[in-house]
Amino acid sequence: MRKLLCILVILAGALCWHMTRPDTIHEKVGGPARPASQETRTFPAGTPRPPEELPSSLQLVWEGWHIREIAHSRIPREDWVPLKQMSPWLPKAQVAVEDKRFYSHHGVDPDGIIRATLVNIQNDEVVEGASTITQQLVKNLLLTSDQSVKRKAAEAALALLVEARCSKEEILEMYLNTTFLGSGATGVKQASQVYFGKNPKDLSLPQAATLAGLPYAPTALNPYANWQGSKKRRNLVLNRMAEQDMITPEQLEDALNEPLGIGK
Repeated sequence: MRKLLCILVILAGALCWHMTRPDTIHEKVGGPARPASQETRTFPAGTPRPPEELPSSLQLVWEGWHIREIAHSRIPREDWVPLKQMSPWLPKAQVAVEDKRFYSHHGVDPDGIIRATLVNIQNDEVVEGASTITQQLVKNLLLTSDQSVKRKAAEAALALLVEARCSKEEILEMYLNTTFLGSGATGVKQASQVYFGKNPKDLSLPQAATLAGLPYAPTALNPYANWQGSKKRRNLVLNRMAEQDMITPEQLEDALNEPLGIGK
């Protein structure tokens, strides 16, 4: 395991070094080249930043290594919820719908990449993603949201680095606390209170499934604006949980019959 982690760190560092070299990105209209780590990214006040003396080509590597501190800087301290203080349904629902091989891959899911690549080639455009929860965390905290090959490569490399640096539980906790979930809510504490008037530890199975469905499209599936779409997505999450033996057929039936219960 130690050897594997060393390999992942070296690989991630090498890829990030390559992807952020000043000569790999150029301005569209003249001007000097600039590193990818500087490309149209903005950082909230208080976000930890790399030392000024660190070469620009290593800035993303530094950020990936310090992703815990960066994640904690993104939301108020009182809104951060440890994984053990959340409803156990929350992490299960998130893994079921977004990354069913989360506990077996090392940050990048080769099977998912192959499937998405074939679909995208058939459609001659990007219609299906293959990002793991770790890759989404990296994109949300460290990168831009464009779909360029360069950004996706940096995302994959940083995901390998984060997996070598953090435990699966830490990654899930960071993701659940820093993901935008609509209605001005970032993280599960704000979202639990906005949509259900509860703390995350008190969420029921269908409520947890509702929140787990929101990262896919937090504005379009906002339960207040589109309760039908939100409920459809919730039911998809519940069915995925049943398919992966996270819940029983009886629990699935009961949860599917529950109203959305927004604002309760």
